[in-house]
Amino acid sequence: MIDRDAAQRADDTRAARRGASRIDRVLAEIDALVDADEAADRSISGAWRTFADILAAEQAHAWDAYSIDLLPDAASYRSLDRSQRRALQRVFATIYRAESVVDDWMDRIVAAIPVEDEDEDASTGYQGLRAVLKGQEHDERMHRGSLLRVAKEVFGVEAEDVERLARRSNNFVAEMLFARFEEEMAHLLRPNRPLADVFTAIFIYGILSEDVVANSDVAIRRANHNDKYAEFGLPGMREGQTNVRRDEGRHVRIAVLASRKFLDDHEGAAERLVAVSTEYMDLADRLLVLAKRSYGVIDAHLRESYGPDVDALYYYLVNMKRLAVRLDELGLLEAVRDIRRRVERAVGEFADDRRRPIIDEPTPLARRFGPTVLRVVRKVRH
Repeated sequence: MIDRDAAQRADDTRAARRGASRIDRVLAEIDALVDADEAADRSISGAWRTFADILAAEQAHAWDAYSIDLLPDAASYRSLDRSQRRALQRVFATIYRAESVVDDWMDRIVAAIPVEDEDEDASTGYQGLRAVLKGQEHDERMHRGSLLRVAKEVFGVEAEDVERLARRSNNFVAEMLFARFEEEMAHLLRPNRPLADVFTAIFIYGILSEDVVANSDVAIRRANHNDKYAEFGLPGMREGQTNVRRDEGRHVRIAVLASRKFLDDHEGAAERLVAVSTEYMDLADRLLVLAKRSYGVIDAHLRESYGPDVDALYYYLVNMKRLAVRLDELGLLEAVRDIRRRVERAVGEFADDRRRPIIDEPTPLARRFGPTVLRVVRKVRH
């Protein structure tokens, strides 16, 4: 005779063991994801030690976003059903909003770089920094323009309607981060600001925004085999975003070299960058709590955008671990230790007794009205 109680206990034990390792597997997968993404970037950028190196790379990798053939993409898009079009628009929205937000501020950063004497070393001084930032300014404008072209030629959306489409389709977490970015740039790039504020703006722009937030988005999609361009037969869009990703790797290197110059030349620079990083971590912590208190609405939205395993905790962990890599590279070890503490705290709070991620499923009512309520709450708190 089968001992059903014993069999049930055995099943429970096996389930407990599987559950107990679930969050640890997630952490290991994310560590591997971040390491692999960093290694891929290093294979290209590892030899870039000066602004002159980056300028040479810019010339070697120049490309024309406006000459990419989008006719196959337009034909493929017409064949997609409504849900597939929405999924593609979510990918587009995240990329377009990121590009448009940073493009709005790039010219001000370039203008804020000091002009020094001709004796200055162009490889490491302000002359070199200005030159590579001018190249980045061109990139940002081209990236945004190429996306406007995609909207019109593939989606059939006119330029004046693209911003509304992108805001409506983007994920809530990214929109909140963008709102904070706008506030910070407006303050740091104000008239008559000290040079330390300009370097801080470059750190927020190139490391927090382009590397931690934007490149994490790409890495998460890649890890979850969520390549809508390949899945939906969009070769032009895929070619464009592959080149954009390479450009952004160069932009991150600009920010890293600029931050090193800040740390070498300015007293109190380390404390300043740690403080800025801490503020970002505090914001990320608050957004994670908000997501987990949204009755599953934000988790569901993230899963729809990135894949079935990506909830708010996963999104948070990738961002935090990517930031830790960059801060470690800059020698800001106090902030790296802070990230480790926060990660452990988040895992403890948002995993159950068996260390399984806690993910709520939204009710139909919450799914329908939750996004509107969350936007209203954010505006009121803001």
